[in-house]
Amino acid sequence: MSRFFPVLPYHAGLLALAALSVVLLSGTARADTDTDTDAEFVTEFRTLHAGLCPEERANAVGPNYTCSTAKILYIQMPKKPWLDHLVAKSVILPMFSEALGKKQLPPLAPGKDVKARYLELLKDLVRSSSDNAHDKKDLSMIDFSASLAGCDENNRSQEADSPWPEHFGPLLQLCLSYTLSREGEAHPPGPSGGSIVIDTGKHKILTFGDLILPGQEKALETLQRKAFRAYLKAQDGMTDAAAIEEHLTAPTFAFHLSKNWRIAKDGGLIFGYAMYEIGPRTLGTPEIFIAKHELQGIVQPGILAHIP
Repeated sequence: MSRFFPVLPYHAGLLALAALSVVLLSGTARADTDTDTDAEFVTEFRTLHAGLCPEERANAVGPNYTCSTAKILYIQMPKKPWLDHLVAKSVILPMFSEALGKKQLPPLAPGKDVKARYLELLKDLVRSSSDNAHDKKDLSMIDFSASLAGCDENNRSQEADSPWPEHFGPLLQLCLSYTLSREGEAHPPGPSGGSIVIDTGKHKILTFGDLILPGQEKALETLQRKAFRAYLKAQDGMTDAAAIEEHLTAPTFAFHLSKNWRIAKDGGLIFGYAMYEIGPRTLGTPEIFIAKHELQGIVQPGILAHIP
């Protein structure tokens, strides 16, 4: 995985439960048939929910009370258990670690059911929905939502309403997105997550170091800066050259190299930024595109060869 977008640490105490509900929904399944390799990657969507409605909150607020909720939609590939465990260990568990405000979580034991582990962590999240476990009158409800699926919003499963994973030769591409907000936050954090590119031949998640040729960070940053100028003109309506340069160099949101990358099906790479990383909240989570031909001599040829 390239990297996670930063998420605000979440620290909370443990509540006694008045009601804890957990639901497992099985999503749809598909076998990609573009190539023989793709056909091995049968994808199934799974959704887990957990909810907490403390009795104190229900009695105080009445029938329209707010409950803590936690949900994760994720893919499983039954024919590739190594892939499920790789994603759990390197992607999903670090996400839960950040959401729970812990430096690390116990590792996923070999052979342990991934679904059961995710369910344990969702329960931990909803149980931790009070900032002060000793003051039940001051309850802080949380809303946690996570999705691990494909990245192409135009190629969605109708049943699961989530994108299918994408294959580029031996490279499998996924996107993780998650949000954690607390009741009463004036400025809730934006979505966190990132893109994940997996070399299915090597059973490895590719990093930024695997992507770029040695010594080419500066050249890539120059391309990204050029692409971001175009992005500001197209998406944010900025046409004044001086205003664009001021935005790029402003101390608060100074532009810098993005190491969060994924493959674009129309021939190139997409690099993403988190909310507030290079612009105000109104800019959202910018994504910039660099065409394949511009990446010659910058990106590893073995990866470049699988970009359409």
